[in-house]
Amino acid sequence: MVLAYLLAAPVLARPAATLEDLRALAVQKSWAELLERAEEVPPAARTDTWRALVTEAATAEVESAMAPDDKDPFATARKARALGQRFAFLAKAPGFSSARDARGLKDLERCLELERSGCIDTYRELTGDASAETTLQAARLVKRGHFAYVAMPLFASAVRGGKEAGACKDEALAEAVLAALDLPSTDARAGDARKVAFEWCWSALGARLKSATVGASSYFLANTCQPMRARKALTDLQDDLCKDEGL
Repeated sequence: MVLAYLLAAPVLARPAATLEDLRALAVQKSWAELLERAEEVPPAARTDTWRALVTEAATAEVESAMAPDDKDPFATARKARALGQRFAFLAKAPGFSSARDARGLKDLERCLELERSGCIDTYRELTGDASAETTLQAARLVKRGHFAYVAMPLFASAVRGGKEAGACKDEALAEAVLAALDLPSTDARAGDARKVAFEWCWSALGARLKSATVGASSYFLANTCQPMRARKALTDLQDDLCKDEGL
């Protein structure tokens, strides 16, 4: 009877965590438990100290994550993204952002080493908040082991719609743009290259594009003749070449 009563008795709920509880967990470096219980603290008590504790725990969790898992090379990037979505203020925390960006690059590198499909798309999906410099590093990483145009989507992301003028001067970006412009105009990477070349980075790439038009392929001309003409950047000879292609 006593046993039956004990089994039937309701389990007492664990008291909600307090700020002091989170401090104690931080001292113990129990980062996972701290993050698990952080939202038990009432909203009115979620002070700057609370945010600092959560930031410290989230940063430590990302930094201390194990090496990329071959089953899911982006496991850490997924964790970082989930934390960023759960605690929006982490996006403005330099320490967390640096850890998130660094681990995202490592995950991308491992995915590429495993020769998995969809590495670039998955990286872009999970690291939309990455800095322009980190995205540029990711693009260079992809370019080192592939045809230059493969990295074009990442180079386009790094330019940030023309807001990152420094990225426009990157030599690897220029090589990727020229390579992508040699793809069929319907290829999305050619579309990215046109935006980078003619809308966002013309001042940095214009001279290279003018030179590349001489002896260019029909694909290159299809991607460049009209925007070059609009910018009055074609010589008479180049314009004739474009017209010969019906462009």
